[in-house]
Amino acid sequence: MKRVTGTLQIAATYIGTIVGAGFASGREIIQFFSQYGPAGTAGVIVSGILMTWIGTKMMLYARRIEAWSFNELITHLLGMRFGTLIETLLFFIIFGMTGVMLAGAGAVFQEQLGWSRHVGVALTILTGLFFLLKGVRGLLWMNTLVVPVMAGFMLLVFFIGSPGAGSGQLTPQADWVLSGVGYAAFNMLTALVVLVPLAQEIRDEKVLGAGCLLGGAGLTGLILLEHFLILGNTGVTLFDMPVAELIRPFGPALHLVFVAVIFGEILTTFTGNLFGLARQLESLFPAVFTPGRALLSLTAGALLIGQAGYSSLIATLYPLYAALCAAVFLYFGLIRLPEKTP
Repeated sequence: MKRVTGTLQIAATYIGTIVGAGFASGREIIQFFSQYGPAGTAGVIVSGILMTWIGTKMMLYARRIEAWSFNELITHLLGMRFGTLIETLLFFIIFGMTGVMLAGAGAVFQEQLGWSRHVGVALTILTGLFFLLKGVRGLLWMNTLVVPVMAGFMLLVFFIGSPGAGSGQLTPQADWVLSGVGYAAFNMLTALVVLVPLAQEIRDEKVLGAGCLLGGAGLTGLILLEHFLILGNTGVTLFDMPVAELIRPFGPALHLVFVAVIFGEILTTFTGNLFGLARQLESLFPAVFTPGRALLSLTAGALLIGQAGYSSLIATLYPLYAALCAAVFLYFGLIRLPEKTP
């Protein structure tokens, strides 16, 4: 029973670390897959296979070399000089994403609830810091709660349909393969900053591997569901929060619950990013950054980035990040796992 619980927690964290504001709102899926029409479905499958395979491989690799942070893993794989370059690049990518999460929180409260965006930003920061005080187990618990609820809503809309969602025009393009690879690279590399420290918390390698495989499969299924929903209701692509617009016709109560789910997904990514980035700062500059000082510095910087618009940040930063991450991600697929220690 303990193994089953551990596997499910890892799978939920695996999904929840990647599923953030961009996915929950639908903007990220439109950007990487749905804009290509039916061809985007093949892109989702390519992306899901890569994330499951390479993500599981890297988690097991980190477990076997006992990497305490993503810095240690990347240095072991790429050497000190090139590893430092990649670490710096990923640090600023994830730091930028953390700001995007705050912008997303503000957009949820402003567009979907009609409240001030500053309420959403403040609530995200305060709640995220509260969970971080509980350490990794608090992060596991949060993902275990939010991810199944998100999946339930996707299934509800998929099987029942969304009346009045409208229709619109997609613009198919030919580079869906590159987009699928880029999505996998961008999301998996940034997720590893959170997942590598988590690997050291799980002593049983079978539980770790099973959790990663289950998480990758579940993540692929969720992306496919959302992609199909958007293809069937292309009018929602005109909104900042398209998936929330799919839920709105079901009534204010369900819409409010789903808005809470979107906020929860934003919160899991924001919290996970802060957790991983703080570990990096503590590892690189132990004399300067205590845990508290690292968290406060990162939060202040993310708050500044989050002042920009949510949709514009996703449209500008995410494709750029995908292109920068692709080569390193594919290289990880060629690396052999070290021998398992007895």
